[in-house]
Formats: sequence, C-alpha cells, structure tokens
Amino acid sequence: MRQEEDLDYLKQWADQVKNHALELRRLAGQTGRLAIFTVSSTVKIPDKRWPYLTPIRAIMHGHIGGAVVFSQNQAILACSLVDGLVDVILVDAEKKIGIQYGRAPEVLALFGIEMPKATKITQNYVEMGNLSAACARHIKQSKFQEFKPNDITVEAVWLQLSSYFKVLSGRKFAIIGAGNIGFKLALKLVESGSSVDITRRDVARGMLMADVINLVKPKSTLAISHFNQDPFQACLFADAIIGCSNGSPVVSWEMVQGLKEGGILIDVGKGCFEAHAVQKAIEGGIPIYRCDITSSIDGLVAAMERNRAYLSNEMGRVRLPEGICLISGGHMGLIGDLIVDNYCNPTRVFGVSDGSGDMKRHLSAEDQAHIEWLKNRINAVHAP
Repeated sequence: MRQEEDLDYLKQWADQVKNHALELRRLAGQTGRLAIFTVSSTVKIPDKRWPYLTPIRAIMHGHIGGAVVFSQNQAILACSLVDGLVDVILVDAEKKIGIQYGRAPEVLALFGIEMPKATKITQNYVEMGNLSAACARHIKQSKFQEFKPNDITVEAVWLQLSSYFKVLSGRKFAIIGAGNIGFKLALKLVESGSSVDITRRDVARGMLMADVINLVKPKSTLAISHFNQDPFQACLFADAIIGCSNGSPVVSWEMVQGLKEGGILIDVGKGCFEAHAVQKAIEGGIPIYRCDITSSIDGLVAAMERNRAYLSNEMGRVRLPEGICLISGGHMGLIGDLIVDNYCNPTRVFGVSDGSGDMKRHLSAEDQAHIEWLKNRINAVHAP
C-alpha cells in the first residue's frame, strides 16, 4: 500500500529545492564549472519520510548538492524542479527498502508535473522503488546520469585507508555491521591483501558473506575474510574499526580499546559509534572520522564527463578513401584496421587489429605499409 505524502511539507520543500539549485547555478557560474544535483535515498528511514537537502560542496569539477528522498514522487518532483537549472542530475540507481511506494499522478499534478505520455519508451518497466527509472523520463534539459552511492562510499573508505596506511597488505580490519557497503568494502580490502573480520546480527548471513568473499577473491590472495560473532574479539588488534551499521551505535569504547596502536576509527553509517566511545577516542588522540565521499564524487564526475566525450567523439570506426580503416576508443575492428588515438583526427598509431579484439603481434608487409602511410599523413597534417 502506498503511504500518503505530506503535501504541506512537500510544498515548502519544493521551494527549498529550487533555491538549492539556483545557489548551485550561481556558485558554478562564478567558477565556470558544473552545477551538479544529486537525488538519492537511504536505508535510514525517518518516521515522517520527509525529504531533505544535502549541503553544497565545492569539488574540482564544480559544485554539488542534492536531495535525499523517500518516494518516487519526491524524486520526480526534485528532478523536475531542477531540470535546466543545473548541468547534471545524478540519480540513485540502487533500490532501497524504504522506497516502498510508487508514482502518484495526483500528487505530481499539484506541482504541474504530468506523467509522460504512453510511448514506446515510457511504457518500459519501472520497478517500484527505483528512483532512476522513474526520474529519467522527466529530465529533459540537464544531463542525466545514474550513480551508485554505496559504491562511491566504498571507494571513499578504501582510498582513505590506503592513504592513511600507504600499504594495505598485511593489515587487519574490523567491519562492524556488514550489510551491502560492509560486504563490498570487505571484498575490496581482502583483494588488497588485508584480513577482515566482519560482524552482523544475522549469523547465518554473516558466515555466508565471509564464505562468498573467500570464494570469489583471487586464488593468489592469501588474505581472508572471517565472520566473528564476537564484535569485541573482531576489534582486537585491528588496524581500523569501521562502523557500517544502519546508523545504530554498535561500536563501544570497550571495542575501541582493542584497536592496534596507530589505528583509526571510521564511521560509515553515521552514528555507528557510541557517544562515550567518540568522546574517549577524541580525548585519547585516536583518529576518528566520518566517511566523506567528496573525493569519490569528484572521481565519478570526472569519469562521467570523460566518458561522454569519449563515446561522442573518440569511439568509432571510419573507412578512408584510400581503403584503410581506422578505429579508436575500444571500437572492435576487423583484421587489418589501424588502431589510433582518435579515428576522427588521429595523431598516434597504436597498432593493427587482429579482428578478435586484440592487436596483431606480427605485422604483414601490407600492415606496415598502411602504418607508414598514416604516419606520413599525420605528420603532414600536424607539421608546423
């Protein structure tokens, strides 16, 4: 059953969303960079399911801010309000349990938003609870891109640990509250040569997670994951204690005291450490951090923009009047196609396609003649 929206709150929130987008636009305009608006959800579901805004952050590629929502209606409303005001709208592709009711045309109509007409595209299946599938049809002017917040979080924590310890191999980490994020992080750390103790209340599921990690990790990786029913024991001599619960205070001061000297504490779920543990850690000079995804968001935006340019301008195949074919950007080629940096405007020749997705290791006389011809053409075009 669909839960009713709080329309009075949504009306006030809609104004806040638009002002948020306008501020992003203003800040981005000052730097000549991107204004980016995110629409995401969380498993930490408030009773009233009121959406809220996230702070605006300056990143290398512009300014980013957004909204955390709890229904497809709220996501569609946010995207419709900011469409055209910002350069990019990133929408959560992950389905959270809390997004449990679908689109309500009567609610959206109050804000002047019509459901898309029945076309071949809009008749595609929209999973209840999936934000990106619901929003894509309402974004007409800004660039639309799905993103996976959980994966960004995992990458941010891994980068923080890697930067702090320099080398992760041989370390021990305790992940307290191994859900989706904790599991993915544990796998990434084990693949990096770290042993990982994971804990969670569901013993059977926790044991299965550890077994899966040990099953899929490379055979040459000696590090393993271990499910530990005792969180105190899991934290003993750990280089880092990482709280990944759903905002529940599951890491106590007693657990923190098991931390190895020089270790750190990271709160991924925001609220995973008991207040007493935070106080004692700070008083004792133990580094304790909340997970910050700014660096990973920057990486996502860079990859997203580069990929757009790549697909639009650098990936393709062309046949020249001379009968020679050029490919670039990972485009599959036929036997004898020349692999270059940019098929539209080549400046470098990388090799010759073998017709199976790789380069020829032994070139024929014809291959060498084609390469020589193209290099001469490149030199002629780019000669001073």
